[in-house]
Amino acid sequence: MAETTRAIETAKHCRNHFRCIFMGYSTTYSYLIEEAGFTFHLLSPHVTDAQVELIMKADQMKTIKNPFTFKMVKQRVESEIELISLYKPAAIVIGTTLSLFISARACDVKLVYIKPFAYTRTHLSYGNVKLPGFLSRLSRLMPEKRLLSMYRNMILHMRYIPRSFSKVSAMYNVQYPKYTIDMLDADYNLITNIPEITGVSRLPENDRYVGPIFAKLDTEIPRELTRLNRDKPLIYFAMGSSGGKKLVSAILHILSHLNVTVICPMKKLLGDCVREYQNDPHIHICDLLPAHEISKIVDLSIIHGGEGTVQTACLSGKPFIGIGLQAEQEANIDDCVSFGNAVKLHKNKVNKRHIEQALHSLLNNKSYQEGAAAMEQLLRGKNGAKNSAAFLINKFGT
Repeated sequence: MAETTRAIETAKHCRNHFRCIFMGYSTTYSYLIEEAGFTFHLLSPHVTDAQVELIMKADQMKTIKNPFTFKMVKQRVESEIELISLYKPAAIVIGTTLSLFISARACDVKLVYIKPFAYTRTHLSYGNVKLPGFLSRLSRLMPEKRLLSMYRNMILHMRYIPRSFSKVSAMYNVQYPKYTIDMLDADYNLITNIPEITGVSRLPENDRYVGPIFAKLDTEIPRELTRLNRDKPLIYFAMGSSGGKKLVSAILHILSHLNVTVICPMKKLLGDCVREYQNDPHIHICDLLPAHEISKIVDLSIIHGGEGTVQTACLSGKPFIGIGLQAEQEANIDDCVSFGNAVKLHKNKVNKRHIEQALHSLLNNKSYQEGAAAMEQLLRGKNGAKNSAAFLINKFGT
C-alpha cells in the first residue's frame, strides 16, 4: 500500500505533464489508483495470497526461501516488456518492483526509484545504523562498535544475487552490479527523507532527497470516531499491509485491557476476530482510514516502521510507539527514537508490561511531546510527491 500511494501522490502532481499509466500484479490496492483517475494494467502472473505471505516472510527474514522463482521472474519480465513496447514510456517510476530492474534496462528505458533512505549504500556507509537484535546479543563477546563495523562491511560487500534474477537478466544481456546492495539502485533514486533526519547531507550523483511521501486517502473519518469520549487517552493502532493477523490480534488484546481508547483500521485483516471487540466501547475497529487526518485527533500512535506510516505520525505532531517488522522499518523507527519523538518495541517482546511502560512514557514525559512538536515543524511544508514530480518533469518532460 505504501508504494502504491507514493506513486499515486507523485502521479497527481505529474498528470498535467505526463500520461501516467500504472501496472501491477495484484488488484488489492488497484481501486485506489483508479479512484485517483489513472489507468491500471493488471499483468500476469497475478500474485496469489500464498505468494504475498511468502514475500512478506522473506522481507521480515522469517524464511530463506526465495519467493521469486525463475518462472515468475521470467513471466513478469515478459509481461513488462510487452507493456513497455506498447506505451514506449519516457521513464518508469517504481516502488520496489524487482523485475523492472531487468525489463526497463532490457528496453533501454530510464528507471526512477522512489525509495526510503534506510538500507541504501549511503545509509549503511554513513547513516545512523543500529545492530539488529540477533547481533546485538553478541556485544557481550566483543565491543559493539567493532560488531557494527563488521555488520556494515558484511552487507556492503555481500555478493548474493538470487539465481532467478541472474538467469533472467542474462537472457536479456542485462548486467547486475557486483554487490547485492547495489542491485536496488535505479538510474535515479528519489529518497523520501530529509538530511536533517538521516544525518547525511551528501548523496551520490544520481540520488536526491525529495522529502516525505505518504498516503492521503480521500475518505472521510466516520463521524462516530470524531465524537469519541476522551476520558481515556486516544490511540491510533495500525500495522499496515505487512502486519500479520497474529501480531495485530495480540496487541489489540493487550490494549483492550489497558486504560485507553483505540482506533484500529484493520478490520479486513482481523476478519472474524473483530467479533471479540464488538461490545467493547473503547476498541473501535474499522476499514482503512485517512491516517494523515486521524493521526491529528489522537494522543499517540502505535505503528509499524514503514517510512510513510512513520512520516504520517511525525507530521501529526504526536509521539508514537514503533514496532518494526523488518530491518528498514526498524531503521526508520531508530531515527525517531534518536530524535526524541518515539519509543521502539521489538516485535518479539510485545507484552502488556512493555506496552504499558511505553504508553506511560509517551503520555507523561514532556520531552516526547516536545520532540514530536519539533519533528512536525521540521517536516512541515516538505512535499516529497511534488518534489518527485518536479524532478520527473524537469528530466523527462517535453
